[in-house]
Formats: sequence, structure tokens, C-alpha cells
Amino acid sequence: MIIHLLNRRRFRIVDWAATSFLLKASRESRGKKKLKHILILICRTLAIAALIFAVARPLLGGFLGSGSGSVGTVILVLDRSASMETKSESGAPSYRQSVITRVSEAVEKMGSPRLVLIDSASGDIQEVPSPDALPELSTTFATDTQADIPTLLTKAIDYIDETNPGQTEIWLASDMQRGDWRPTDSRWNAVRAGLESLPSETKLRILSSGSEPVENIAIELVASRRVEDNLFLDLKLTRSKDDGASTVPITYSLQGARSAERVKINGQELRFQKRLPLSAADIEGSGWVGIPSDNNPRDNSVFFAFGGKEPVKSWIVSEKPSSNTANYLRKAAAPDGFDRYSSKIIAPTQTTKIDWATASLIVWQAQIPNGAVAAQLQEFTTSGGSVIFFPPEKPSENIIFGTTWGVIEDAPADEYFINGSWIKDDGPWRNSLSDQKMPIDQVRGVKRCSIQGDGSSLAEWDDGSPLLYRQLEGLGTAIFINTLPDDRWSNLEFVALHLVAIQRLLEKGTDRLHAGYRAFAGSEKAKLRGDEVRDRLDAFEDYEPALGPYRAGVYRLGERVIAVNRPAAENSPLRVNVDALDTLLEGTSYSLFESNKDDNNLVSPVWWAFLIAVLFFLLAEAILCLQPKLTGPPALSTSKTSPAS
Repeated sequence: MIIHLLNRRRFRIVDWAATSFLLKASRESRGKKKLKHILILICRTLAIAALIFAVARPLLGGFLGSGSGSVGTVILVLDRSASMETKSESGAPSYRQSVITRVSEAVEKMGSPRLVLIDSASGDIQEVPSPDALPELSTTFATDTQADIPTLLTKAIDYIDETNPGQTEIWLASDMQRGDWRPTDSRWNAVRAGLESLPSETKLRILSSGSEPVENIAIELVASRRVEDNLFLDLKLTRSKDDGASTVPITYSLQGARSAERVKINGQELRFQKRLPLSAADIEGSGWVGIPSDNNPRDNSVFFAFGGKEPVKSWIVSEKPSSNTANYLRKAAAPDGFDRYSSKIIAPTQTTKIDWATASLIVWQAQIPNGAVAAQLQEFTTSGGSVIFFPPEKPSENIIFGTTWGVIEDAPADEYFINGSWIKDDGPWRNSLSDQKMPIDQVRGVKRCSIQGDGSSLAEWDDGSPLLYRQLEGLGTAIFINTLPDDRWSNLEFVALHLVAIQRLLEKGTDRLHAGYRAFAGSEKAKLRGDEVRDRLDAFEDYEPALGPYRAGVYRLGERVIAVNRPAAENSPLRVNVDALDTLLEGTSYSLFESNKDDNNLVSPVWWAFLIAVLFFLLAEAILCLQPKLTGPPALSTSKTSPAS
């Protein structure tokens, strides 16, 4: 043992060149093996990860962005408004039809999760038994209604809160029509708060048709009224694109008898009036007006109905009922020769005589009322009545419709107040339907009463102060004219502008009385009451009972006759663009899919790609695991030498 320990201290290290080369080769071999093992580990890890992704059935698509087939519930919020029937081109399916088909296919590719439908017409929430059944449901058919997107999103949010369906996605299908989205509605604050409060796994997907308008023409019935033996229809054409002057054929059907004419439109809008003569036997009746079919067949017709002759009543409230001015205003409201027109002059203390339910127009030439009378005036105007205010001799500080009379001013000696500017296409002094302008530039005033309020000025004096002033209140209109048709005040009596204003406001107020024959599709008025039975009177298109309240047409509902039309907002070509959408949904996480920019497929299953990846990684791992073929030292050549001879 001692000898062994002593001998260990005697050896010497001698560097040998051959040994150093062997050690270096061994270290290099170990590095290559380590890298090889790392690559094998990576391949095995990626193969397992790809297998997991394949089992999760991931999906890709422009609409979903990326997601998983494990979504438990899809809530489809479907816009069924009239504008959704627009087609991208002739012969193509409408946007509503296209989106229903694509949603049905997408849900099926996701493994058919639970599908819940909220449609804009009925507002009902229903579970769809199968994606294939979606196009066959009456709650996905075309309607003439208007959508209320904030209300629909609120219903989807409340449904998630109440049922807690797990991983859920809200799919909102809409053509982004501005009237349906109501971007100025204060309810969007609550919608944003509701979306932010949803569980993190809930996603909002917006399926949009894009903000670019499609070429289309819509017709609208602005008003209808019977005057003696004539029916007057105020109509409007709206084009989505201004392509210069064009001619549009119009067909009129009254009690089954048809007539036609052509009108010329230059610009995006044209408003015109049509007079349809009635016979003495036409106590009541109905009809329709149509234009040729284009890229949206739902906005190519309007319907009307009328009843017997109704009296047209107006009331003149004057601080001096016996004055010439009061009598002149009365004659302007009830021209000679019109038997159904009547007008009565009363003092401000006699307003209890007014039959507010049958009145068309109130002319108020007295101090602005307050208390109960002011409340009655406001209720009358909100329901569609017309009110025109002329200044009193001594204004008070009372306010109505946010407006009050100011001080009375006299023009300088030997001078007049002169009109400066006016709006030519709006208000009671607008140009005629033939575009003949009113003689507003001929107005001269020697006395006026200033107007103070937050309404809009439709005509001004040359110093910018209001001459004709308007406040809109509900369905009605309140007009203020700050001078009188009296030679002590102005020359309104001679240019007859006060007569034009009174007659036009009288027409608008009278339309309120005929409104009993009109309703909007989807409104409560268009629905059955009690034991009423619905019967369609016009033969414009086939009647579908399930869609009765939601389709335009003329209907008899029990004892009522109603002409149902789509809301006017559905004729507008305005759309909500991406910037406006970002503002409405600010702070929320949503995805936008525009069908005119992205792939038509809402979702695409990619699990098969991950299976291919599994095979690839396993194959790579197998190749790396192969051992290299061993090669020995070169064989020594042996040669036989012949024996020396």
C-alpha cells in the first residue's frame, strides 16, 4: 500500500500528439450527438402539440379571425330590415339570403354548436334546432321593417347574463344601414358597458356587407290626404348614387285601375306630388305606387288607403279677435270655395273651445301661453299638428318649444328691413314642386319682433336675424314668423307668403288626421288587436300570413283598413363606416368582417393541417433516430507474388 502511494507521486505527464487528436474528435462527436438529441426532442414536442391542436378542431376565416370548434353557443343577431334585401348585382342573392347561407355553413363546420337566433323584426329569441333549418324559418324571411341594433345587442347581452351558456360568440349580421344602427342613440353607452361586462370567452363578430352603397332607387310615400274628390300623394324618389339626370317610370294603382307616367330625377332626391281623381262613390279605397324592380325589390313600392271626406279645421287665436289681421288670417286658413275647410277666431282666454283632436292647424297671434294651454299646444304639435306663431303687440317672457319673442324693432326712417337669405328646399317657404321660387326676396318690413331660441332659421333679414324660424316637436312643426301681414308691419299681405306658409302647414297638420290609415311595418298599429282577423286587400304580391305585420301592403284588420309601408329611414343610402363603428364600440373587443373585402368563407377548419404536421414531425424524428452506417478501416490488399524462378 505504501509502495503504491509512493509510486503515484513519481509519474510524469507526457504530451502525446496522437492522444490530443483523439480527445478533440471525441468532444466534437459529443456536441453533434447533443444537437441531434435536441432536434429529436423538438420534433416529438411539436408532434404532440400539433396533435392537441388537431383534437381542438381550430378554425380560421376572415369573419372569425381565428377560433376553436369548441364554441358552445353562437347567438346570431339577424338584421331583417328592408335594406337587407339589397343585391350586389342583378340576379345575385340578397344580402340577407347570402349571410344566412354562409352562417349556416359556418356553424356546421364548427361541429354544430348550439345556435340561438334573435331577429330584428319580431325581436324574439329562439333556439334553432339545426343549421340546415336556418334558411327555412319564417323568422329569417324578408320584411319591410326597420332594425334597432342597440336593442338587439342588449337582448343578446341579457340572454348571456341570464343563461350563462359558457363559451359564446355573438354574430351580428347587418348591412350597416345608418337608420338601423342609430349612431346618435344614447343607449350605446349601456351597450358598451354590457359587452365589457361579459365573460372574457364571449366574442362579438360583426358580419357586414360593407359601407359602399349599391346602385338603387327607392320610392317613399311622404304624405297622403283627400281633398274633396281628389287624393293627393306626396312622393319622394331617393337614389343611392347621383349618376346625373335619368327618367324613372312610375305606375299608379287606385282601386285596381292603373295609370303610368315618367318623372325625371337629377340628383339624389326628387320630391313630387300626384293627384289622383276620385269618384263620388269612392267613400274609401286603397292602392299602390311602384317603380321598376332594381337591386332591392322591397323599396320599389308604397301603399296608401283613404276614407271619406273629413273636415279640415283650424283655429286663429288672436289678442284682437275683431281686428283686420285676425280676419285676414282666418281667410288664409279657410279659402272661399272649399266647403270642408273651416276656421274660427277666438281670444287667448277661449282656448277651451278648441277641439284639439280634430284640429289641423293653430295660428297663434297673441302672447305665448303658459301652463295648461302651453301643455296642450305641445301635445298637439308632438302628435303631428302644425302651429304658426305671429308676434303680439306686446311680447311677454313666456317660452314655448324653447323659443320666446324678444323686443319689437322699427326700421329706420325711410328704410325697410330687407330679406337677406333663405333655404329654398325646406320649410313652408320652400320652392314649389316645379322648382318655382317663392318671392321671399320681395319681403319688406317696417316692424319686426326678434326671435330667441335654439331652433333653425329658414329665412333671415339682411342683418342675419331670423325672419322665418322653425322648431320641430315630435311629429309636428312649430313655425315663427317675426312680422305680421299688416301694412303697419310688412308687405306680407301683398307677397302672400303668409298664405303659402299657412296652407302648407295646414296640409301637414291635416296629414295627421289621415295618418289613421297608415302604419309602419312591424309597428304596434300594424299588428292585430284582440280578436281581429287580417286580410290583405291589394294584389301587389302573394300574401304570407306569417309575415303579415312585417310586410308592406294594404290590410283590413277587423274594422280597420291600414296601408303598411316600410319606415322612411330604410330608403337612406347612408351607412355606418369603420370609424363610426369604432366609436360606437370603443373599449370593446370585436371583429369586423366585410363581405366585399374578405374571403366568402366565414370559417375554415384547419385541423387536418395539424394532422399532416403530426406526420411530418414524427417522420423527421424517425429520420433523426436512424443510426449512421458503421464503416471499418479500408481492407488491406493482398497480392500473391510468384516464387522466384
